[in-house]
Amino acid sequence: MKKIRNLIYVALAAGLVMRMIFPLSMDTPVLGAGKVRLSHSKITVKVGKTKTIKVKNTGKKVTWKVLSGKKKLSITKGKNSVKVKGKKAGRARLQAKAGKRRLTCLVTIVKNESAKAADGDKIAVSSNKYTVVFRLNNSSAAKDLLKQLPLTLKVENFSDNEKIFYPPKGLDIKGTPKSKGKKGSLAYYKPWDDVVMFYGAASPASGLYELGTVISGGNHISKLSGRITIRRAG
Repeated sequence: MKKIRNLIYVALAAGLVMRMIFPLSMDTPVLGAGKVRLSHSKITVKVGKTKTIKVKNTGKKVTWKVLSGKKKLSITKGKNSVKVKGKKAGRARLQAKAGKRRLTCLVTIVKNESAKAADGDKIAVSSNKYTVVFRLNNSSAAKDLLKQLPLTLKVENFSDNEKIFYPPKGLDIKGTPKSKGKKGSLAYYKPWDDVVMFYGAASPASGLYELGTVISGGNHISKLSGRITIRRAG
């Protein structure tokens, strides 16, 4: 009996030593492998810039889907990652599906300060007692006009639906949207290098580009005469 006990003690001791040397068997799952997750649950990206989101700790195929705000961003899909490019200020939601897991990232797109746009800036056009205020769009031509302000120059009549003036320098139309000549539009006619203020609707014309739209005093556009002052408005 004593020999049997000694053998048992030896076997237990040997097992303990083996456990110390090889603490995990081949069949034991590795601890700390990590939960499937996104590298970011929320990101902020500037318009025109990109950021990358990755799915971590998965060997499964990942599929990406824009749940909301599709017009605010574009995505370039990778194996386990996606590049997000900001297109327009706002918010969007992006989903990654890895196996049965669905992971969501909130994306906030903001304006790129390094390429500060004219979007939202306002200008006031004044003549005698009349003032018309326009809100500019985010275009290179609108930015070029802003750079030249303040201006004092002559306003002219053209046809029966528009007033025009000639800025000292021509405007860069690269990336500037075409204008439909709607009532209240502020536009730029490239062939003549003149800025047009529409107080009546016009037919779209080749070479006509949109700068902004009237937000106050639209009924005064037709009354502008003589010399006008164009300046930034608060």
